[in-house]
Amino acid sequence: MILAVSLTACGGSETVREEKTTAAGGTKEAESSGAKGEEKPTAPPANSNKVKKNPYTENIKLAYIAHDLSTPNNQAWLEGIERECASWNNIVVQAFNGESSAETQVKIMSDVIHQKYDGIILQCSDGTALAPSVEEAEKAGIPVITLNLDAYTIHSALVMAVDYDAGRMVADEMAKELSGQGDVVIIQGVAGLSRTDNLEKGFRDTIASYPDIHIIDAQSASFEKETAITVMNSFLQNYDQIDGVFCINDAMAEGAALAVQSAGRKGEMVIWGADGESDALAMIESGDMTGTIYTNSWDEGSTAAKIALLMIGSEYDSAVLTETPKVIMEPVVVTIETVGLIPPEDRW
Repeated sequence: MILAVSLTACGGSETVREEKTTAAGGTKEAESSGAKGEEKPTAPPANSNKVKKNPYTENIKLAYIAHDLSTPNNQAWLEGIERECASWNNIVVQAFNGESSAETQVKIMSDVIHQKYDGIILQCSDGTALAPSVEEAEKAGIPVITLNLDAYTIHSALVMAVDYDAGRMVADEMAKELSGQGDVVIIQGVAGLSRTDNLEKGFRDTIASYPDIHIIDAQSASFEKETAITVMNSFLQNYDQIDGVFCINDAMAEGAALAVQSAGRKGEMVIWGADGESDALAMIESGDMTGTIYTNSWDEGSTAAKIALLMIGSEYDSAVLTETPKVIMEPVVVTIETVGLIPPEDRW
């Protein structure tokens, strides 16, 4: 089943396209943007525990369970969720910090389910480990909307930035900057997470079409800026020449850029991230980073909240699904030439 959506989020109109998540947790990239068709809403099955509520008049409790609430992405998603719900005094948004731990998130999910929250927005630390908790919530009639990091089980919806395509875009941009030749390194996120794996796969698959560009090393920095500084310092010590650096998120790209500056090697290599957080945009403007793939995370959080309220206010039940509907936020390639097009009010 495909969820075809055109939503107006807090920051303005946002174009989205659909992908599919199979019951096994794999993804199938959409061939093109735009709706591919709609299905009429199906009433919940007879054994459903879903209770329809009016989200704008009845008391509603939404839980946002972050992978790590301290990161810019998670803070921006939370702000987007809160902005979307701010106009209604009956809607309460409660944020929970998963502290980068699937075990912690499982415990939080259990508490939220037992406290009978009306909807859950979740960024999974581990899609497999969180799957039983997501299933429990859905069976209890609580719609679960995942953000960027998916749960590997069928649920109400996934809202995410592009991953495979972001890696592909970075590879093509880097190849242009390197005139089709050079040695590059990758600073990875957490292995096994769909966004991490798909970003890297998109980059590797695409860079393979440039025979004179070689990936000479790859190490994980677990999405952390400080860890990325250490990893990049190791690369700089081990390799006399590095022409390009691809980091799976902006925080790690910022760390890599700081390491390059400290080593006195600024300007020797192009450095790319993915996310589009405000610190990365500032480093692109200063010439410390080369580029990123920008997504408006405020709009992404707002979109997740819209879908959660839509599910709460309908008879829709995920038990009728054979796939998880997926909403993909619009990506923007940002370089020194285009960074000025991102206005201050859209920088998170």
